[in-house]
Amino acid sequence: MTTPDPKIETYLKRVRTGLRGLPQEEVTDILTELRTHILERLELADGPRESAVDTVLQSFGRADKIAALYVSESLVLQAESSRSPWTVLRSLFYWSTLSVVGFFVFCICLFGYSFGICFFVAAILKPFHPQGVGLWYQDSPHQTLSLHVGGVLGPPVHERELLGWWLVPIGCSLGGGTILLTTQFALWSLRRFRRSKP
Repeated sequence: MTTPDPKIETYLKRVRTGLRGLPQEEVTDILTELRTHILERLELADGPRESAVDTVLQSFGRADKIAALYVSESLVLQAESSRSPWTVLRSLFYWSTLSVVGFFVFCICLFGYSFGICFFVAAILKPFHPQGVGLWYQDSPHQTLSLHVGGVLGPPVHERELLGWWLVPIGCSLGGGTILLTTQFALWSLRRFRRSKP
C-alpha cells in the first residue's frame, strides 16, 4: 500500500473544510472520488513525483473552488428532488454567492415568492378580517395600489377596495400560480447552472 502524499492529504483536507454542511456520507464519497481522480492523473504524469503532484493538484484548481462546485451540485440535486420553495431558495442563495447571474436569479425568485405568498396570505385572511384585508386603491394625493393583509382595525383611510370577496379565489390562484412559476423558473435556472459547470 502506497504512503499517502502529504500535499494530496492537505489538499483534500481543504476540500473537506469547504464541504461543511453536507451529510458525512456524501463528504466521504466526494473525497474518495476526488482522491481516485488525483491518483489516476498522477499515474499518467511524467517527471519526478513531487513536481507531478504539484502539477496534478494545480490542474484541479483551488480546493475551495472544488468544494463550492460539489456543494452547489448537491444543493441543485436537493432542489430538484424536493421542489420545496425553501430548498430552492437555499440553493439559489448559494449560487448567488458564486456568480452575478446567480445573484440576479436569486433576487427575481425572492420577489416572485414574496409576491405569491402575499396574495396567498391575503386570500386566507380575508374571511377573518373582511373590512381590513384587500387590494386597495388610493386616488389622492397620489394614485397608489396596495395589498393590505394586516388591517384588523378596519379599512385604510381614503382608500377603496378593488376586489372584495373576489380576493379569495384570485389570491389563491395568483399566489399559488406565482409560487409554482417561480419554482419552475428557479429549477430551470439551476439546471442551466449545473450544465455550465466544468
